[in-house]
Amino acid sequence: MAAKVSNEIKVGILVTVAIAALLWGMNYLKGQDFFSTDNEYYAIYNDVNGLVASNGIILNGYKVGQVAKLKFLPDHSGRMVAELRVRSDVFVPKNSLARINSSGLFGGQVVEIVLGDSPDAAKDGDSLMASLQPTLSDQIMPVKDKAEELIVSIDSLAFAIRDILQPKNRQKLTEAIDNFHKTVANLQSASLGVDKLVTSEQSKLNRILTNVESISMNLKNNNEKIANILKNFSQLSDTLAKAQIASTVNNANNMLAETAAIMARINRGEGSMGMLVHNDSLYNNLNSSAENLDKLLIDMKANPKRYINISVFGGGGKSSKPKSTKK
Repeated sequence: MAAKVSNEIKVGILVTVAIAALLWGMNYLKGQDFFSTDNEYYAIYNDVNGLVASNGIILNGYKVGQVAKLKFLPDHSGRMVAELRVRSDVFVPKNSLARINSSGLFGGQVVEIVLGDSPDAAKDGDSLMASLQPTLSDQIMPVKDKAEELIVSIDSLAFAIRDILQPKNRQKLTEAIDNFHKTVANLQSASLGVDKLVTSEQSKLNRILTNVESISMNLKNNNEKIANILKNFSQLSDTLAKAQIASTVNNANNMLAETAAIMARINRGEGSMGMLVHNDSLYNNLNSSAENLDKLLIDMKANPKRYINISVFGGGGKSSKPKSTKK
């Protein structure tokens, strides 16, 4: 006959089971499940924005796990590491992102898994990249700053409009508008004038365009000749470049210098030319000789027999010498 279990033993077993169930329930609420086979991942955040243990982990809006625990890093930087428990049947690429999001306007925080594109799965104990979604206030602040800038701009515009609409400026504004209308009218008139000019001078414009086209056609047809002319100019320039122009110019300069030296000597009265230019006696002698020669020629012409004696009957046809007469 089996031994009967005492009431004390039954009560002890019942209390033990109750305590174990209570501990399991408390740990489960904290995100710890001793009977689960979830994968544990880690993410380091500078700010968890109110995230606490037991907050959910979602993937595409579906809960796939929960935050197991949060603790500060031992490096005294103030950063926190979150232990994330995700169901083992969920494929999480190793380059996935663990982003803290708000679950609603009045709800708590959740960790959203943003899947990466890596074909390799994150292993149990790996760390995921961490990020924090901007809060509503962070999203509103840029809009608030832009709204303030817009209000300031509208205020400045209102002051400018009020200043323009003052009585002292209203007349100027009216005059400016009238001047603008006159300017537009003048532009229209000028445009009509240009249209009339173009219409009246259409034939001349056509001739000008025809001449321009003819010139361009001639240039096109004589392209080879123009190329030959340019080639000839190029050869001429090469020839001039190769010619000894510098030496020729130097020789001419030397010749001019020597001529200048000779003229300077003549001006100083040096040499025969200098004496001829500066000495009057030589000029007088030459003038006297020329005058005597002129007299001699005149006398020879007037009295040729005095100087020439021709004998017709002389022997051998020889002319007899004139007899010299002594006085």
